[in-house]
Amino acid sequence: MKKQQVYAAVIGGGASGMMCAIRAAERHHDQRIVILEKSDRVGKKLLVTGNGRCNLTHIGAGAQSYHGDGSQQLINILFEKYSADAVLRFFRMLGLLTHTDSEGRVYPLSNQANSVLDVLRRRMAQLHIDELCNADIQSIQKAADGYEIVTTDTRLIAKKLVIASGGKADYAGRESGSRELMRSLGLNMSKLSPSLSPVSVKSDLLRSLKGVRALAQVSLIKNGKAVKAECGEVQFAENALSGICVFNLSREANVGGCEISLDLLPDFTEEQINKEIIKRISDNPIAPSSEIFTGMFHKNLGLALLKASGIKPSVICKDISDKEINALCRHVCDWRFPCTENRDFKKAQVTAGGVKLSEIDPLTFESKRHKGLYIVGEALDIDGDCGGYNLQFAFASGMCAGDRL
Repeated sequence: MKKQQVYAAVIGGGASGMMCAIRAAERHHDQRIVILEKSDRVGKKLLVTGNGRCNLTHIGAGAQSYHGDGSQQLINILFEKYSADAVLRFFRMLGLLTHTDSEGRVYPLSNQANSVLDVLRRRMAQLHIDELCNADIQSIQKAADGYEIVTTDTRLIAKKLVIASGGKADYAGRESGSRELMRSLGLNMSKLSPSLSPVSVKSDLLRSLKGVRALAQVSLIKNGKAVKAECGEVQFAENALSGICVFNLSREANVGGCEISLDLLPDFTEEQINKEIIKRISDNPIAPSSEIFTGMFHKNLGLALLKASGIKPSVICKDISDKEINALCRHVCDWRFPCTENRDFKKAQVTAGGVKLSEIDPLTFESKRHKGLYIVGEALDIDGDCGGYNLQFAFASGMCAGDRL
């Protein structure tokens, strides 16, 4: 196997890896820079972000939207120079036109993720960045003149090495194998878990609600107390709750030992809901209880609420007891679902966990242990909320490391 000398090798052809390679190549025109990608082409995960529209950043991106030990300090330092505005200026120079929605999420004007990938790949071609796809990396070792990267058919000696291999949550839910390679370099890593994913819960009623959507305030309950809440559309699945508002709670909820609480009428007080239910019962005393929520909720959702409250749908309204009415009201306001541990990365948008942030210099993303080694993007123990925050970090960290290679 012939040895090849390169200036920089970037492991991973995702958002952070492509950005890092471009920024480095812009500074080192006469040096060879190589991206090693495990898939058959770079940028595959980018194409499925934002439901295929690529929510590439958020104009309000700040430390409050990121998680991981030390993440807030790192984001504050990083975004001083590589803010959402800086990322958008870069893409504008590449020819990408964007628009910002009412929530601050930024998309390509075409609403097609391939527009983002196309401008990145065109710039890589202009800079003569090599793409080695289907790269199965066998080992990474320190060498006298940098780092030796061995694949099944290539042996590279790189003066600089960038790990941009992402997490365990990719478009196919596959393990990249980079975890073991990073550990072989002595890097400390925190446990990986799915984030921005559906939350697995226990309930015998979910099967009847599969596919139903409802607006709600969703709260994460730990030790009997609400620790975080989001409002939005909840989607019911057979064994899980989904939707953006649920995704933003999943980082903590997916470990188990928690509950998800749904308030299906967050703009109403419990007293108002109680009065509304009593009024509906008194207005239609001989109607079956299955009609109580007509005009209020999806039919299947109303039936599930009745069953959760111990009320048979066939019972006529006037026969419902005060105790059952109180239970029904309580479920509308605070419907609890016990969470179960989720280790399924296939439906997760990002991975929580990774190389600990204490391992890197926050000004450069260079390893504190190994000179010339840089770690960016989802390979690090940092993850953001839903809404463009994770791509913002991927692009920003890639820019920062690439500018210092």
